[in-house]
This record gives sequence, structure tokens and C-alpha cells, in this order.
Amino acid sequence: MRKILAAIFCICCFSNTFAQQYPYHNDIQAFKKKDSINAPKGNEILFVGSSSFTFWQDVNNYFPGHYIVNRGFGGSTLLDVIHYADDVIFAYHPRQIVIYCGENDLASSDTVKAPVVLKRFQTLFSMIRNKMPDVPVTFISIKPSPSRAKLIPEMLKSNKAIQQFLAKQPNTSFVDVYSKMLNKDGSIKAEIFRADQLHMKPEGYRIWQKAIASHLVDQSITTLKAATFNLRLNIAYDSANAWPHRKEMVKELIQYHNFDVFGVQEALIDQMHDLEAIGTYSHVGVGRNDGKEGGEFSAIFYNKEKYDLVKSGNFWLSPTPETPSKGWDAAYIRICTWAQLKEKSTGKEFYFFNTHFDNEGVQARENSAKMILEKIHELSDKNTPVIITGDFNSSPETSAYGTIVKQFRDAKLVSQTKPYGPDSTFQDFKYHNWTKVVKEGRIDFVFVNNNIEVLNYAVLTDSRDLRFPSDHFPVVCTLRF
Repeated sequence: MRKILAAIFCICCFSNTFAQQYPYHNDIQAFKKKDSINAPKGNEILFVGSSSFTFWQDVNNYFPGHYIVNRGFGGSTLLDVIHYADDVIFAYHPRQIVIYCGENDLASSDTVKAPVVLKRFQTLFSMIRNKMPDVPVTFISIKPSPSRAKLIPEMLKSNKAIQQFLAKQPNTSFVDVYSKMLNKDGSIKAEIFRADQLHMKPEGYRIWQKAIASHLVDQSITTLKAATFNLRLNIAYDSANAWPHRKEMVKELIQYHNFDVFGVQEALIDQMHDLEAIGTYSHVGVGRNDGKEGGEFSAIFYNKEKYDLVKSGNFWLSPTPETPSKGWDAAYIRICTWAQLKEKSTGKEFYFFNTHFDNEGVQARENSAKMILEKIHELSDKNTPVIITGDFNSSPETSAYGTIVKQFRDAKLVSQTKPYGPDSTFQDFKYHNWTKVVKEGRIDFVFVNNNIEVLNYAVLTDSRDLRFPSDHFPVVCTLRF
């Protein structure tokens, strides 16, 4: 009997908890799960409100050049948005907040009229201003849904009241979509609505697009293709794989894949001149042996039509980083080249570091990783996008890799789309059986800090006449910040 009573008690408690759960709890949990996998980085335009946003899943396609996070949920009211404000607004760091809500408030009860909608909106607006005083706030007018035609008088009053309120508030705007959704005779354009006469077809969203576009702030989103490519130095004993037989293939690969910024390793001065001949790129970097033209370069090439060079420099991976020198247990002199670049079209700046770690010295690789991170902290602030590329002669299991990923992210692991190509980035010119005989695996990397999104990642296995363009595969990523 006691067991039965205990079971009944548990069921009642569970039922009571479930019954008290606030509406749209599952929608909010879904947002949290999505953010835990791929969290917005900040600077997005936040769309928040009811189902007219929920159904606008392809909203980013309507506003190219903008990055929008859509947090429309269910048939939410302004009270629901207020209740979940910490989750759907304040959890983010938006560049702008765009709100569509109020229609469901009017439909929820005959007692909810325009003054109530205004008061609820003012409450939400006050919450936003208290926590985000400088973020622009845009309200989209309540739309004339045919299924709610009886509410039109209160819709018009609500729109007018909110518009008048916002007119007195700084850094706000009101978007009139209501009038744009009417025919010349004042009737509603029913054909732009779905069968439920409540939610819109794409034709309706195109009307919204035209009305909203001029109200969106400039986000200056930058997208670039960043790559790392160990060219394999020009050395005669490579025979048929020597540079003179590969250089045109390398140049054509770079041109075809249209790299924006890329780091090279093992490039000797004649190879540098060959890449310069492409004509699209300028470069920074010095020979590691003498700080001039002697020895291998870890140079950075950038599209000179897209980017301006702000600053650049080099440092050696050793206890004496200002002069050509071998560090710790390294077998060779090693160098890191960096560049601060500015995108001409947006003015956005970012740092690009490129290097080649020693192939023998374990301590040298560990200390080189620490040194590069220290240099990055010295040159940039926490809000600056930073990219690190190179041949690190280190697999993901090594301590050098582990040091870097404590502060930076491996582009392959955070790519928003499935990585393309093999895992290994080194094949030693073994065209036919490299997957069986080459053990080095993934040693070429692109790392990014938290200010950068990785849209895609690829290891390029381009070849010609059964030969690879280098003994390493180039790694390329599309990045956004």
C-alpha cells in the first residue's frame, strides 16, 4: 500500500510540475542546445518575437551582407518574450534587436487592447534599455492577418501607439509593414498568406524584406578563404617531383581555389618569385637564415585587391626571437611571420600568423607554440580576429597542439559544414599508397580565435598526371567574422 501511495505521490508531483511549466519551454531549450553546438559570436542582428519570425527560417537569404540570428518562437506574446528575455535576448550580444510581437497579445483575449499592448512593449523596451542602452531597437508593425480581421482596429491603434512611443526614443525605428500588405483599395493582400490566412508565403516575406532592409544596421561581415600550404622546397633530388615540374600546378591550384590569404612553408626565394608572378598577391616574410632572402620563408600572401597591409613582422622561434637563431632542441632555424591586414571594402582588421615548427625538437615545438600565443596577446586585443596557419609537425595528440587549442580552435573541429577531404595533410609524394605508408597524419593546421566562425574546411587533394603539387596537401577554410 505504501508503495502505491508513493507512486501516486510521484505521479502527482510530476504532473503538477509539468502543468506549471511555462509555455514554449521546449522552444527555448532547443535554442540553448543549438547555441551550445554553434554559439553566435556577437554583432548579429537579433530577430525576436512570434511565429511570423519562427516561419522565416531562411531570413538570412533575404538580407545578404547581414548575419541574422532568428529567435522567433511559437505563437508568443510580448509577455512570453519578457518572460524569456534572458534566454532569447540577453544571452546574446546583438548589434541590433528587431521585434515582431503584439499580434498574439490582441488575439489572446478580448480584454487585451492597444493600451495593454503598448504597456507590455514599453516594459520589454525598458528591460532592453537597462541592459543594452546603446543597441538599436526596431519594431515591425503588427501585420493585417486576414484570419484576424476583426482585430484590425486594435492593430492600427497598437501600431500607432508604439510608433509614437519609439519616435521619442533614441536609436530606435519603426517599420510599417501593415500598409505594404494592403491593396490600393485598402483590402488585405490575401494571396500573400498561407491557407491559414495567418502566416505568410514567401511573397509576404519579400514585402517585409523591402520594408525592413533600410532599417538594418551595417554589420560589415567579412568572409575570406584562408589557407596553409607547405610547398616543399626546391631541391634537385626530388627528381620528377622537383619544383620546376610542380610550380605551374601549384600556381594554378592557388588561382583556381581563389585563396584570399594564405601562408606558405619551405618556400625558397626562387619559389617566392614564382608565386609573385601570379600577380594577384602581395606578400610579407623573410628568409629564416638571415632575415633577408636566405633560407626558407614562412611567408604570408594576401590578395592585394581586397586587403591593405597595416603592419607586419617576423620573429624567430628561439630564446632570441629578434635575430636568426635556432631554439632549444630544434634541428633547424625556425621563424614565424605575421601580418595585420585591413579589408578594403569594410575596414575590418585581422591578424594572420604563419609558421613552420621544427620536425625534430619536441621542446622546440612546445616552446614555439607558447611563444606564438604570447606574441598574439602582445599585438592584438581580445576582440580582434586572429588566424594561425602552418606546418606544425605536430599531430592533435601532441603537447604543442594541446597548448594552442587551449586558446585557439582547430578549424576542422568547429567547421559548420562537414570537413572535406582526408584527415592526413602529408603524403610524401606517395601518390599511389600514401594512406598506407605515410604515418605523419594531420600536421598542417588552421587555427582561429573565438571571434571567427569557420564556415567550411577542406584538405585539397588536387593532382595532375598522377602527381601531387607538393608533399603536403593544402588546407583551406572559409572564415567569417
